[in-house]
Amino acid sequence: MLLALVLAGCATPPTDPAQRTIFDQTNDPLEPMNRTIFDFNDKAYTYVLFPIARGYNDLPAPARNGVHNVIGNLGEPVVFLNKTLQGDLSSASTTVARFVVNTIFGFGGILDLASRNDLPEPKAGDFGATLYTYGIDEGPYLVLPLLGPGNPRDTIGSAVDGAANPWAYVLYTTYPEQLGVSFGSALDRLSGNVDHYEQAKKTSLDFYAYLRSSYRQNRRFNLGEAPGADDSLYDEATTKKDHP
Repeated sequence: MLLALVLAGCATPPTDPAQRTIFDQTNDPLEPMNRTIFDFNDKAYTYVLFPIARGYNDLPAPARNGVHNVIGNLGEPVVFLNKTLQGDLSSASTTVARFVVNTIFGFGGILDLASRNDLPEPKAGDFGATLYTYGIDEGPYLVLPLLGPGNPRDTIGSAVDGAANPWAYVLYTTYPEQLGVSFGSALDRLSGNVDHYEQAKKTSLDFYAYLRSSYRQNRRFNLGEAPGADDSLYDEATTKKDHP
């Protein structure tokens, strides 16, 4: 990520005014490198991860929903921390209530009873969003291996969220356990987007540009910058939207 930032700083903007405007709007000075990683990701998804995700989707819906709910419940302490740092004490208290209700009455989080009782999951509960509230710019567009679209601010945020996760120190403490939890979480998020990804790939004239635009639009919507933005697929592998 640091190398990408250095390369971004060394990228030479075009001198033509019209091309410079487009360059600034896309904020993608690393586009050649990003497209190379994007092509790698596309092949990895198509030939490796999507077949696994389709097999996962063949499991009964209650089992998949239970996995999704447990993963979400385990993430509530990090959401609480970020909402507190953001000064959003209302959402922080909602997060505590969600964790208590789902852990005690939802059998450890298997059932998301909180969402059914006017305790919705707060948006932007990650450290990237926390940095945003303190005025930290997102930086240049960045495509990460396997993780897909992002930016330096949110990449740092993800790393901090991982380090701040208390369960990694008390529940799944070994590297194989942590790797297994991370893979399960990624598979849960990926499985809801297989069909949408493939459909968008078929219909987009420039699939790379489509995902770049869609990612930014929906991230800004999540941060509250763009009310009414289209809540469509915004990255290759990191969002599960629907749970039957």
